[in-house]
Amino acid sequence: MKPGTKVVKIVMVSFFLAAVAYFAVYAYHVLFRSVETAGLYSYSAEDTIETVGYMVREERALQGSDALQEIVPAEGETVAAGDALSILYEDQETFQRHQEIQRLQRRLESVQYILSHSADAADSANLNSSIIRSVVRLHLLTEQEDLTNLSECTEDLKTLLFRRDYAYNGSADLNEEGARIQKRIKKLRKKNRSHTETVKAEASGAFSSMVDGYESVLTPESIVDLTPARLADLLSQQAPVTEGTSLGKLVTSPNWSFVTVLPESSAQRLKLGDRLTVRFNSMTRTVPMTVASLSQPSDEGEVCAVLTSNRYLSLTTLLREQTADFIFGTVRGFRVDKSAVHVRNESGEVGVFRVYGAQAQWIPVEILWEEEDFYIIRQKSPGPQAADGGELSQLDEARQLREGTEIIVKGRDLYDGKVLS
Repeated sequence: MKPGTKVVKIVMVSFFLAAVAYFAVYAYHVLFRSVETAGLYSYSAEDTIETVGYMVREERALQGSDALQEIVPAEGETVAAGDALSILYEDQETFQRHQEIQRLQRRLESVQYILSHSADAADSANLNSSIIRSVVRLHLLTEQEDLTNLSECTEDLKTLLFRRDYAYNGSADLNEEGARIQKRIKKLRKKNRSHTETVKAEASGAFSSMVDGYESVLTPESIVDLTPARLADLLSQQAPVTEGTSLGKLVTSPNWSFVTVLPESSAQRLKLGDRLTVRFNSMTRTVPMTVASLSQPSDEGEVCAVLTSNRYLSLTTLLREQTADFIFGTVRGFRVDKSAVHVRNESGEVGVFRVYGAQAQWIPVEILWEEEDFYIIRQKSPGPQAADGGELSQLDEARQLREGTEIIVKGRDLYDGKVLS
């Protein structure tokens, strides 16, 4: 064999072995790498107790009729004694005349509005803006499939368009139009006068159309010194409700309560007079409430709790049985896997290793919250200057944990300053 050929073969074998070694090392780092990292991100958790209970209010059921009727107040609206609650109609024809009267009244209001406003540029601009808002509102209602106020919104838009039509095309005959409408309204009212009846409120309060049979059972008086057994007995006394025999109810006091049964271990976290934030599953906001009473534990280890409030009554009138969260506090920090948190045996200090350049850097932390597979942590103060509110040194500033900081969640033989390669 020629010497040149032998050298070429040696070089080729060397390149081959080097390539095999490179890919072997790469595969080892990919498949069996000793360090895995993850970015920090902010996280919050609530310290809560979940329970199921019942709303208790001072309520007065209103006897109704199976006649054709129109409820006047909205759900949760406050009415005074003597205010109209409903209008009873003798027959369908009477009700249709009433609807015609309402339509004509809206048209008369539009005529009067046009007569009292000039058709200058500013007024026209305001009218156009109102039309645009009404169209947007109508679009949102149809998109959300909310039919509650759809009819009212449609009529408002018709009225605005009527006003604009007269504003642009002139209003010479508006006085005659107004007179014709008033004459028609007067005639219809005369026909309806002996065929309608108005039901008025006997007391002031918040109106609700929902009657469930607990109005005379779950009362402020019945929940005094309430126990789990007594609550179960009250719930069994629910009165039957026959459709068409009730107009609704009046909630005659702004104070209301929430009663629930808790395990003794959970009830021990409550103290009489404590202020507590409560979130109900059917309300869009939390409610501040006060712990009014706690029963003695039953033989089954249960405690009956009563919480009271005078806030947001109008949002509760349709609610009775509710799932609620008692919120004791909110914890905010960084979420990390449990595998990322270490304890130094010699000092018992808890911390994590962050990636700092090409090194592992030890950061002492506090565990604020624990779940099955993660902790919520925060960094311990780096020194007295931070606790005093002074500025951190550049070194301490660089060591602060932030959103996105790389934390080592898996690694072998980690120590502060270890070179990561």
